Amino acid sequence: MKTPITAAALRFAPLVLLLAMPPSTQAQSAEEILMTALDRYEDRMAGIQSYTVVQETMGFETSITFVRADVDGRVVFLPEGEDAAGAGAMADFYRAYPKIAERAEVQGRQSIQDEECWIVGIDDLSGLDLGNEVAMGEKGRFIPRTGKLYVDTDDYLVRRMDMEGEITSEGETTPMSTQIVLSDYRDVKGMLHPFAMHITASGISSGMSQEDMEEARRSLAEMEKSLEGMSESQRQMVMRMMGPQMEQLKKMLETGQFQLTVTTKDVQVTE
Repeated sequence: MKTPITAAALRFAPLVLLLAMPPSTQAQSAEEILMTALDRYEDRMAGIQSYTVVQETMGFETSITFVRADVDGRVVFLPEGEDAAGAGAMADFYRAYPKIAERAEVQGRQSIQDEECWIVGIDDLSGLDLGNEVAMGEKGRFIPRTGKLYVDTDDYLVRRMDMEGEITSEGETTPMSTQIVLSDYRDVKGMLHPFAMHITASGISSGMSQEDMEEARRSLAEMEKSLEGMSESQRQMVMRMMGPQMEQLKKMLETGQFQLTVTTKDVQVTE
């Protein structure tokens, strides 16, 4: 038979255990998670005026400089230069965090690359001006409608971003989804930067016109035919330069899915 003290202890035990847990394991709202992530980002970037990222994608190297700016009262780093197209997606999210937080909800947890993460879902991204820079070639543009952010429970870093939306090309609008996985975060003078970014996009080919699809197939066939007429040394040189692009084009035409890995080679910070 339980004594009154024992019964009371059993009733209060769950509360005691909850209070004893580290803060990151306690239940938090989506707004608390996103605003904490934003505050920590701004703390890490304090004192930094600009930074330049040297990246490699499919054998091509680019250099993008991000410059400190104050947008809607929050600190963001905006890309500059000829290689900056599409590089401002993360800045868009940081800028929009306060508004996103109003529409977000915690949808559970998931481990991403051995990091425990909150799944923060947003059912409506309309009107937030996200993805305006995400152009798909000269004729297409991706507009996200819903999304999920996977924010780790330790450093409040975004480990993955999922977006569902539409791609508009030549007046035709079709569904499209993207997944961006950010990994290998490294400390560079206080800022934490992902040195690897893997992008998967599904539905790109559905946003291409039949004419564009045929042109892409012709270009691929011509490249493959040209390779057949080359010497072994020439073929190896061309494959080192163009092999990844050819494989991506072939996969996109066959499956409608496009995958891309962006590797950071160097980050230079100006304080």
